[in-house]
Amino acid sequence: MESLIACESKTHQGPPFPIGWYSVARKSELGKGDVQRVFAFDRELALFRTRSGVAVVTDAFCPHLGAHLGVEGRVVGEAIRCPFHGWKFDASGDCVEIPYCDEIPDRAKVRSWHVSETNSDIMVWYHPHGTAPDWEVPELEELNSDDWSDPQYWEFTIPNHVQNIAENTCDPEHFQYVHRMESTPPSEVNIAEDGRVLHMIADATAAVNPNTLHAIMHNPGLAIVRTVYGPNAEMMVYSTAQPTTLNETHMRWTLTVRKEIVDLVGDDVMRGIKEGINDDMPIWRHKIYRDKPVFCKGDTSLVGFRKWVKQFYVN
Repeated sequence: MESLIACESKTHQGPPFPIGWYSVARKSELGKGDVQRVFAFDRELALFRTRSGVAVVTDAFCPHLGAHLGVEGRVVGEAIRCPFHGWKFDASGDCVEIPYCDEIPDRAKVRSWHVSETNSDIMVWYHPHGTAPDWEVPELEELNSDDWSDPQYWEFTIPNHVQNIAENTCDPEHFQYVHRMESTPPSEVNIAEDGRVLHMIADATAAVNPNTLHAIMHNPGLAIVRTVYGPNAEMMVYSTAQPTTLNETHMRWTLTVRKEIVDLVGDDVMRGIKEGINDDMPIWRHKIYRDKPVFCKGDTSLVGFRKWVKQFYVN
């Protein structure tokens, strides 16, 4: 008699954190001299803004006796001061002052993360080996254009791995069954010449509410989604992710529409895209990750995504 194995919810193992740029806070939430505790990539971090206005992210714990720099730490000039014994660390993570000792030990430093404040979020570069960024966060003209509405900001937490969330964008078949679209729009996935950027285009111009969706993924957790409903009738969603653990991701969305439609249907289309997350949430809450899924010939977009996403994982 064949023996039963344990439920896959107990035995499956998802991927590690993928390489790329990830959000840890909104720019507007961090004023000069502010200090915050951040949890991302299953680790504690400290976020602060120097008196000159530079956002800095470091590992959380002081190398002296392990106090959390993000909890009661204090910004002094261009450094953060440990709340326990007053050791100061600059933006590079080096200890620059011990108030009761003139000699600073060589190992008195914390890891400093690469930071970008392009667009609406404070982003950090994640690489499991700590290497420098291979590319920069793309700047979005819509967020600084008079032709677009003032952005709306929305945040939500999904109980799943960041790759599973990104994969949803390249799964047009689920639009019909999860989001109750009348049919699956013709879609295609294209990879840019450099191999790094993925483009997903869904053509729903034949639908009851016609539109064309163009999603641009720079890494799992960093995407720009533009939807065109007609001439000068457009919406953009800038989606960033903060992977807190391997099974939880905090999402930050920045949404804006062309000013020609802001008073007519702007709030409606932005509300609609937010409400769509409620449809996905029961799936995300209970699904597991399939390392080797059984695909069919109709899953061309998903197959393209899985091939593309491999580059963001290293041994």
